Parts: sequence; structure tokens; C-alpha cells
Amino acid sequence: MSAFKTIRLMIDFILERLVPAICAIMLALMVGFIVYTVVMRSLSFDPPFWGDTLTLFANVWMVMLAFALAVRQRSNIAMEALYTRLPSSVTRFLTRLWTILFSAVGLLLLGPGYEVASRIMGSYWELGSLPKSYPMMILPVTGVLVLMAAIVTVIESFKQSDSDGRLGDQGKK
Repeated sequence: MSAFKTIRLMIDFILERLVPAICAIMLALMVGFIVYTVVMRSLSFDPPFWGDTLTLFANVWMVMLAFALAVRQRSNIAMEALYTRLPSSVTRFLTRLWTILFSAVGLLLLGPGYEVASRIMGSYWELGSLPKSYPMMILPVTGVLVLMAAIVTVIESFKQSDSDGRLGDQGKK
């Protein structure tokens, strides 16, 4: 097995198995926090002061993790309508361009995102003085995941076009 295939399998395991499981847990936590807060507000008129904060964190983490998953699955909803009207070569070019641009976003989330997350001051008193930098660490985590997804996706697209080109040449002989 080639090194690229091994790396791709590991990245796909992370992005197609672990990340969706974590996103599902975040969604379940959000629903649980909201239901608990509403029930406590309705029954005792004393909702937990931490419910909204934890719901917000779970939502942000879920969305950021799902971004990396969308990059790997090439799920750019906004572009799909345009792709149906363009030639396949232009569509292939635009898909690669978007993935490369997403890798630039991943680099921004990784480098400057880590700096922001590690330097943010203060803490959440409602969460037992949890440092504000902990929830912000989703920025570099997402950066790493987006970079992994983008790099593997771009390499696959170039390998696929190379094999398509070779097949096309063989078919012409």
C-alpha cells in the first residue's frame, strides 16, 4: 500500500467517522442543554446560567468541524447550480480552486487562529472559571482538519485527472 493511500485512509477515518460522531454528540448536547434550560425556566423559573453558553460552544464546534467534513466531501452547495451549466474542464478547475482556497482558510485558522485562541484573556465564571482560550481552540483544530481534507482532495483530483487523461489516450489508440 502506498504512503499516500495509507495517509488518505487515516484522514478519511478521522473526517468520515470521527468528525461526524463528534458533530452528532455536539448536536445531542445542544438539544439537551436547550431542553434542560427551557424545562427549568418553565418549572422553577430558575434556568441554569450555563445552559446558553454551553449550547453556543457546542453549536460553534459542530459547525467548525462540519466545515472540514464539507471540504473533504466536496460539498460546496453554492457552486453546484453553476457547475451544471459549465463544461466539465471548467468545473474541475473551479473545484480545485475552491479546495486550494479552503486550504488557505485552513492555514489562517491554524496559524493566526492558534495565536488568537492562546492569547485571549479572561474566563467564563459561569463555567467554573474556564479559560476563554479553551473553547477557542476549535480554530486551530479546524485548521488542521481543513488542511488535511483539502490536501488529500486536491491530490486525488490531480491523480484522477491524470488517470482519466491516460485512459482517454489509450481509448484513442
